[in-house]
Amino acid sequence: MFTCKQVSRILHNEDYAKLSPLKRFFLNLHIKLCIVCGKFNKQVIEGQDMCCNYKKHEEDGLSQQTGMDPARKEALKKLLSEQSSDSDPRGT
Repeated sequence: MFTCKQVSRILHNEDYAKLSPLKRFFLNLHIKLCIVCGKFNKQVIEGQDMCCNYKKHEEDGLSQQTGMDPARKEALKKLLSEQSSDSDPRGT
């Protein structure tokens, strides 16, 4: 079984998802049984999982994202230029 210091060092230096199944088992066992560091290290694992999921979903979203239709883009540019010239406080 790992000590609190070893668990914290492993979670700090390595990605939890990439650990071997045996190492993850003993880490989880320590975290569930330890009243000293269990809550903190559980939050560290949850934070790593959240970051990993965010990164994966962001990459998926960027690959599926399409550009704006060129005709709509030009219409939007025209509308913005008209609005900015109407609200010009200098009157130019």
